[in-house]
Amino acid sequence: MQEMVKEIIQEKRKVLKKFFGEYGKLAIVLGLLSVILASLLGVGRGIASSSLKVSFLDIGQGDAILVQTPGGHDMLIDGGPSDRILEKLSQEMSYFDRHLDVVVSTHPDADHITGLIVVLQKYDVDRIIISPSKGHTGVFEVLQKSIDEELLSRSEDSTLHKSIHVGKAGDTITFGDGVVARIIYPAKNFHGNKKYTNDASVSMVITYGNESVLLTGDLPSTYERSLISAQLPRNVTIYKAGHHGSKYSSGDVLLSYIRPEYAVISAGKDNTYGHPNPETIGRLKVYSQEILSTIDRGTITFLLDGKGVELETEK
Repeated sequence: MQEMVKEIIQEKRKVLKKFFGEYGKLAIVLGLLSVILASLLGVGRGIASSSLKVSFLDIGQGDAILVQTPGGHDMLIDGGPSDRILEKLSQEMSYFDRHLDVVVSTHPDADHITGLIVVLQKYDVDRIIISPSKGHTGVFEVLQKSIDEELLSRSEDSTLHKSIHVGKAGDTITFGDGVVARIIYPAKNFHGNKKYTNDASVSMVITYGNESVLLTGDLPSTYERSLISAQLPRNVTIYKAGHHGSKYSSGDVLLSYIRPEYAVISAGKDNTYGHPNPETIGRLKVYSQEILSTIDRGTITFLLDGKGVELETEK
């Protein structure tokens, strides 16, 4: 009888050992899956629930700015010169998030709109804002075709409340969580010129509490005075230097008025245009507290809680 009991006990031990061994492996697998899932669902760099996140994406010689509001809304302003924008968006947004509330095309130059073509293919976009200036390049024609196809698809679905329209001064986007984006240029009576597309750059001010962000696309300094007359706030928190730091933007009149805490230059290393121009850097040093460039710092991210700013950079 004792031998039989011993055999039963040994058999039970083998069963339990096998069970817990397999269970342990399963627990490890489940743990790894949980970590992977959490990373996929989470935003690339994380964002405080009470903060506005503004990221100047490092996409080379061009512009691409991602705005993420405290309420979870996403706005992309320009898409850069290539499909590199998709990689950058995947770093900043959840892996499963393929939705953008607003996409803004400031003007039809290739270094601003090329990336928007693939964005419209890969992401569901609620609202598209475009410049009144019509481009004259093949890239613009492809983008226009993508927008037309998007418009057609929306017209076939009456449940979608979406819009595609030309941005004009006075247009306001209210996200409902304290963040407001207000277009301050071009004027409603502006008529674009294919030859001078920069002149029609959609410019906007984004405000959250006491903080403000000024984005002017490639607007030349000859038109910057118009921004001031559009009730531009003084002492802007963040200013994206116009036209990648070109000497023909970011003039003394504008800079002396806004005196930004941070000036950001979005440009590519060793670009053929010589951006940023030394003269522009000199002006920015006079009127701004800190100058940051995607050439030196990679993607530049600001977290604004309405009262202060936290800065993050890749480099």
